[in-house]
Amino acid sequence: MQPNVFIPAELPRAIRDSKKHRAEVLVYDSLRAQLNLAQRDWIVVYSARWMSKPEARKPPRTGEADFLLAHPQYGVVVAEVKGGKIQFSGGKWNSIDGSGERFEIDPFAQVERNAYELAWKFDQMRRWTGGSKHDKYARWVIFPDSTSPAGVVFPPDYDSRMVSDCLGMSRLVEGLIEAAKFWYGDGGWKHPAAAHARKLLLDLFAEERSFTNPLSANLADEERKLERLTDSQFNVVSSISANPRVAIAGGAGSGKTWLARKRAMQLGEEGFRVLLTCQSHKLAKHLNDITPLTDGLVICAYDELLQRLAVKSGSNDESEYGWQLADLMMKAPDLSFDAVFVDEGQDFTETQWPFVEGLLGSDKQGIFYVFYDDNQQLSNYSTVLPTHMVLQHLHDNVRTTRSIHKDMVGYYQGQKEQRPRGPNGRSVERINSSKNVPHCIRRVIAKLIKSERFCTDDIVVLTPVEPIHSVLQDTGLVDGRKLSASPTPGRDVLLSSIRDFKGLERPVVIVCEFDRLPAVESERRRLLYTAYSRPKFHLILIDEPESESA
Repeated sequence: MQPNVFIPAELPRAIRDSKKHRAEVLVYDSLRAQLNLAQRDWIVVYSARWMSKPEARKPPRTGEADFLLAHPQYGVVVAEVKGGKIQFSGGKWNSIDGSGERFEIDPFAQVERNAYELAWKFDQMRRWTGGSKHDKYARWVIFPDSTSPAGVVFPPDYDSRMVSDCLGMSRLVEGLIEAAKFWYGDGGWKHPAAAHARKLLLDLFAEERSFTNPLSANLADEERKLERLTDSQFNVVSSISANPRVAIAGGAGSGKTWLARKRAMQLGEEGFRVLLTCQSHKLAKHLNDITPLTDGLVICAYDELLQRLAVKSGSNDESEYGWQLADLMMKAPDLSFDAVFVDEGQDFTETQWPFVEGLLGSDKQGIFYVFYDDNQQLSNYSTVLPTHMVLQHLHDNVRTTRSIHKDMVGYYQGQKEQRPRGPNGRSVERINSSKNVPHCIRRVIAKLIKSERFCTDDIVVLTPVEPIHSVLQDTGLVDGRKLSASPTPGRDVLLSSIRDFKGLERPVVIVCEFDRLPAVESERRRLLYTAYSRPKFHLILIDEPESESA
């Protein structure tokens, strides 16, 4: 099996910043993330263009697909992306953009025509031998902003198995394979050219990389091409590419965890032995779940790592883990790391840093990055960093909408002012439960799932207390779902304490049981800062006291 190849390898800034291409960029990023986690051997060409000349005395034909995908088993798939609100009326398809402007479209005829033209193109090539002049390629239509209505009769060239809508954006790999099987059957693609389809597409389309506005080949520029970095993020990326010891400060939502994980993955792929650690077991598990691990990358909670190493040293005395670690690194330097990344560094104490640095070996000359929240209200003690660190700051909140940021920033007292960079978003929703929180939660979640079309995995309910002490534990929801501290993925909704959800995020966060917040003002504000900084798109507060909404 070979790694997936995306052409172009990075989308040009002009494409990413263009409103016209917004839906295609969304699909490109989603495909890239999901395919790299689940599949191999795919070639994905964005904005594939070709020219064919099926008849000698007639002008050439041109074709262009939003995406062209190929796999030796699943075959060639031609995909068309249509953003905006999609409508089908009077035998015509329309797309309505955010400003209400209507555009007439014909996605199914368009993807059919492109698949037909592509078959002609491939038939002309000597390496594409053995097939029929009537080859049919799989067609896939993606509506990333709209949901397909149930029970509606569509035209005869429409089939749900060749369509992915906004509800399928988190399962694009499944939608891609379903479309391929719809056209080729469960037995897969049987074309004689399947074995060298990958090389053919690379030869045809890889040269498009010259049109991606490539920058100089250093790490900072590669990072900038791969992601839409803010200015402060770009400065940090530039700094960590040139310095082995950097401490990166920023408030919640500034991209600290993203940068830590991104750089750790890169070094792991380059052959470094890398550790990404934090104090939270839930955050470590989440990072493990979303990261394609390599032999060179280890992600785990700090105390879990100490236990693993203590076992190697033959001891089970927890009080001596740290000292045993220092001794173990001297006796077994092969267990040390070339690079250590610490996320949520404010959770580490001054006495722990020598042991953390010891993971780099006795000389401590490796790469050492610490990412921490500089909100002075987060702990009862000031964050003490390891010595000789180059300090960098992330000034921008890139996680939440501006509406949510407005509520969150009142609980932030950091070294630098946080600047909101997200869209305006919905206003924070404040609800009075009329003293019946479980009933209110059921109603709110039912609306989110049925009307707002969120998945259960998009939602978390946060409470100041441990779930076992909450009145909401195991509350029944719509369609047999429930609120649970250990939810069944895809069915139940997570109920979590605010403390345990630190470092994590969800599209929708519901905060409740404000009456159970601690009486100590500093601890109260600390929890509210954590809770209000967890959502990406929508924050719902149930029975929030008036004093907290100022």
